[in-house]
Amino acid sequence: MSMQFALPLMLDDQPSLSNFIGAHNQEVLVQCEMIAFGNFEHTALYLWGASGAGKSHLVRSLSALPNSVLLDFESLNRAYATQLNTHIYLLESVEQLTPTQQVNLFHLYNQIRSQGKTLVLTANCPVAQLPHSFLPDLKTRLSWDLVYQLEPLTDDDKAQVLISQAEQRGLTLGSGVVTYMLHHLSRDLSQLRRFLLHLDAYSLQQKRAVTLPLLKEWLNHDSNDSNSL
Repeated sequence: MSMQFALPLMLDDQPSLSNFIGAHNQEVLVQCEMIAFGNFEHTALYLWGASGAGKSHLVRSLSALPNSVLLDFESLNRAYATQLNTHIYLLESVEQLTPTQQVNLFHLYNQIRSQGKTLVLTANCPVAQLPHSFLPDLKTRLSWDLVYQLEPLTDDDKAQVLISQAEQRGLTLGSGVVTYMLHHLSRDLSQLRRFLLHLDAYSLQQKRAVTLPLLKEWLNHDSNDSNSL
């Protein structure tokens, strides 16, 4: 479903380990908690899975720690490992690294390992399925430590996320609202969260509770607005 939104979008709920949801990914969460508390016994944690499985949520949660740094491709270099107050290094979408960036990550990994620090990486595939041109020595390093696949969220998980987000905003969802959203709107969680935020704004505008009739009215209202553009 393609929809346009006239209302401003504000995502005020910040990712944290405490609000991570995913019944099939609890072992991954435990490892991230061990990293946060300084009890991680490995050099690297490699997380892979489809979009929406929760990789970015975990990385963003760890990036909020005072002793962590979220790396980007342009700033990926060995100098980072010399930062005395940084103990957790985070990097997303490893499969997209250029050959030069792969070499930089290889050296960074070696420094982190020698200093007893921690590296958390994400990708859309397991280490063995990284591009054929990917630096072989780096592939070997990444396979030395913990590698986890994040399982996609179930509909029950997504419902839990939406209900939790609604509670954080002091919003009570009427019977059938979440089920209708899952069955008739997008299955993409980020899109569903945006639907919920705009529905919340519409309910405030109308000074009515968020019920299934209000949801259907909002969808019809938004569709009519889009058609008039």
